[in-house]
Amino acid sequence: MKREWVLLAGSVCVTLLVALGLIRWLAPDLLGAGVPVDRQVVRLSREVPPYYENAFKIHAEPGSKGAKSALVNDPVVGHRRDGLVPENSLGTMNMNAPFDLLGFRNRSVPVVADVVTLGDSLTVGPNAIVDHNWPGRLWAYLGKRAPVVYNMSVGGWGGVQYLAMTDPALALRPRVIVVAYYTGNDPMDALHLAYHFDPWRSLRSAERVPKRAPSAWPPRPEDNWEVAFPDGLKVTFTPRTRLGSNDRAYPGTTEGYRILAETGRRIAQKAVAAGVKPVFTILPTKELAYAARVAKEGLAAPADYRHLVADEAANVAELARALADVPGAAYVDVVGPLQQAAMGRVAVYGHFWDGHPGPRGYDVIARALAPVVGPFLPDPPADGLMLETTADATDPGEVVLIRYGGVWRFASAGVFKANGWNVDTRTLPRRTERDLAQLPFRGVLTRADPARFGPLPAAP
Repeated sequence: MKREWVLLAGSVCVTLLVALGLIRWLAPDLLGAGVPVDRQVVRLSREVPPYYENAFKIHAEPGSKGAKSALVNDPVVGHRRDGLVPENSLGTMNMNAPFDLLGFRNRSVPVVADVVTLGDSLTVGPNAIVDHNWPGRLWAYLGKRAPVVYNMSVGGWGGVQYLAMTDPALALRPRVIVVAYYTGNDPMDALHLAYHFDPWRSLRSAERVPKRAPSAWPPRPEDNWEVAFPDGLKVTFTPRTRLGSNDRAYPGTTEGYRILAETGRRIAQKAVAAGVKPVFTILPTKELAYAARVAKEGLAAPADYRHLVADEAANVAELARALADVPGAAYVDVVGPLQQAAMGRVAVYGHFWDGHPGPRGYDVIARALAPVVGPFLPDPPADGLMLETTADATDPGEVVLIRYGGVWRFASAGVFKANGWNVDTRTLPRRTERDLAQLPFRGVLTRADPARFGPLPAAP
């Protein structure tokens, strides 16, 4: 009898092992095997990891045995980018370096930023060095008005992650937050996070995940449409892949775009309450960006391309209206400028089936955003005296001197006068400590040195 039980238990174990093996082979997603990092779901833990050990990870050399994925699972945003990757780092995963301590594509983490950008890989900026992605070009166009533009973007993110990053972004006390939605996969990324991660249950409008359009990644060669324009420019489109986030025949598409609009409303609500201007834009797929040129050239586009362009254009129009109607927010159209740029001989997007813009495309996006973002940024503090105040309107402020690119304080009223200043301090321009946060503190003036710290001579 005992032997029969042992045989029975053994046969059950063997059957289970065989069944699990077949499932892993035929349907790996059911067991989590083969699921990309950004599709995996992990639980929130109450354990508190040691901060420094967690922040300053030991990085294996790319390509070595100990090298790990550049993506790290996260229970709130799904996945994030590992950090501390130097700008000249080698390796396929690091070709878009640098990545700062927080895993964002910047050379360093600022204490205060003027503009914070939120987006996915199109905002991270593959195909361009860090100074030539669109946040980098935006910084160049804004000039002295924005000494710091901080990019808080990760490839594979969507509207829900942008909402999650709003509070951390506001901690940097920006003047403007720029949120760039991407139609190529943001709707499905938002749908995935809202319906699979409990922290975002409030974004759902249904009990079950609405059916979404089928989509395969990476694109299959047979799904590509390769085009050679008359001027010699060659472009490869992947309409079937991008249709997965835009096919209006599926309720998952409608729900994904609805979630994006809702994240925009919530982002703006947080930003406006903090006195920060939210600016929204929508980055189109490469297919929609070139649609006007394809039509102008009279090319015979395949059915998937025509389907994608029609549905995506409708989706963009609806989302744009929703974002433009958000109280306190501004909306910037970049679809039109990109379509205009696509008429030229210089490639606006990457080579082959890559859907990311190239340097030319990033520059077009930045040029469209700069005139809208710029007016919300104050002029930098000029040399001279001013009153530094806190957020308290009744604060009389402290007299400070802006000189030699920094802030100087006076040890006493006597030192103030000894340096040649004889003004009614109540008439001085007022600046908050936030206004002066990016200027270094140079020191306290304890003696008279009018040549260096007195009134500047009047211009002839």
